[in-house]
Amino acid sequence: MKQLSFFAKRAAIFFVGLFASTIGWAQDLSTEIDVEIEDTVVIDEGPFYAQLWFWVVIGVVFLLLLIVLLRGGGGKKKIVKEKAVKQETKKVEESQESKVESQEAKTEVDKADADKSEKKAN
Repeated sequence: MKQLSFFAKRAAIFFVGLFASTIGWAQDLSTEIDVEIEDTVVIDEGPFYAQLWFWVVIGVVFLLLLIVLLRGGGGKKKIVKEKAVKQETKKVEESQESKVESQEAKTEVDKADADKSEKKAN
């Protein structure tokens, strides 16, 4: 096993050396290349973050994010308000129903008392 490891290391060192020498030899070769350059003017306007369009896009994204954050919390408040209104309405209806029932009970008691007093008077 040690011999295999020894040969693997030697082979790896050989190939790395071969690769390095090939790159060095390739850089030493010089060939003459004819290059024709056209007369064109390239205007370098700087990096993208110095451009106006970039800041316009950033501003639009910021405004949209701000609008979403400011309007987003209102939905929960509305639901809570609706629940509170429903609970209050239910309480009011229950109290009105209990008042009506108590008035009906009083009316029945009054009628029963009136009937009793009429029977006693007859």
